[in-house]
Amino acid sequence: MSYKNILFDDSLTYDDVSLLPNQISSVKHRSDCDTSVEFCGIKLAVPIIASPMNTVCGGKMAKALSDMKCLGVIHRFNSVEEQINEFKDNNLDGSDYQGAAIGINSMTDIERLKILSDFGVKIFCIDIANGGSKMMEKFIKEIRKYVESYKLKIIAGNVASSETTKFLINLGVDAIRVGIGNGAMCSTSIKSGIGIGQVDAIVRALSAKDELSSNVKIIADGGISNPGAMCKAIALGCDAVMFGRVLAGTEEAPGDVIKYNNQRWKKYCGSASFAVKQENKNYIEGEESLVPYKGIVSKLIKEYKEGLQSSMSYLNSRNIADYQKKATFVKLTSHSFLERKPQMENG
Repeated sequence: MSYKNILFDDSLTYDDVSLLPNQISSVKHRSDCDTSVEFCGIKLAVPIIASPMNTVCGGKMAKALSDMKCLGVIHRFNSVEEQINEFKDNNLDGSDYQGAAIGINSMTDIERLKILSDFGVKIFCIDIANGGSKMMEKFIKEIRKYVESYKLKIIAGNVASSETTKFLINLGVDAIRVGIGNGAMCSTSIKSGIGIGQVDAIVRALSAKDELSSNVKIIADGGISNPGAMCKAIALGCDAVMFGRVLAGTEEAPGDVIKYNNQRWKKYCGSASFAVKQENKNYIEGEESLVPYKGIVSKLIKEYKEGLQSSMSYLNSRNIADYQKKATFVKLTSHSFLERKPQMENG
């Protein structure tokens, strides 16, 4: 019976844990902390990747992020010609910071991968909801010869368990997106009952990586709404974070600025909701909304970088590897969580 399979461990989220400031720091200023990481053949100045969503990452976003040595993955909800034009129109020809999303359709997406590879794209994100599937296995085996001949880097996912992380590691992918049901526009957990706390998902994925002595990169995808959450993801051991809603609403995100109730907004929708309109498929896991207009993305990336540097300085860490080695977490009660929030009093 199913009740015998219930795991009574807590499934923690970012709000359930906090970093313990138990180091005597010799860092004079947070700017002395180096937030750069090596990721899939490139150096990220800040470990941030834009999610391949149609209202998050097109060519304009990818270009703005590449200028800051972050990575944008251009979404796949268009033709391959349109995808290439996103690179061309934004002067990303020949850039090392070119990332593109593909699906797992053997007929169309293998051809898309070949055309994009010929153009010069080296980093591909296989963008599906459930990375732990036989369809993923079949597709990766089908593209293996192109991955090897073009020397491509493959990001796959999403997963939220040690078993599915091991599954993707054994398929030979280079990076894994971790997180199911916790994205701002993802309704998977509500509609399917699938999904766990993001800290729990990350710990399970990292445990699988350690067990297999793998050098695969782990990407925390979903659940991040502030710099502190990003700090926790990186401190746990993730190699990068993937932003959706965080970047939605910026000037560089696809879509026009909408004026409503004397405020400026931009549209933000989950990938599945967009795919419904494009392909008339029966997806149930995407939502749509408006998000406040946030201005230029460089200002936002600066805020997140400075938050990470500040956190690193508390742990006397001048680089990410040292930060992850020294990080210690405590579990928060509901009262300790509320106590840590800014207290605003009237009068």
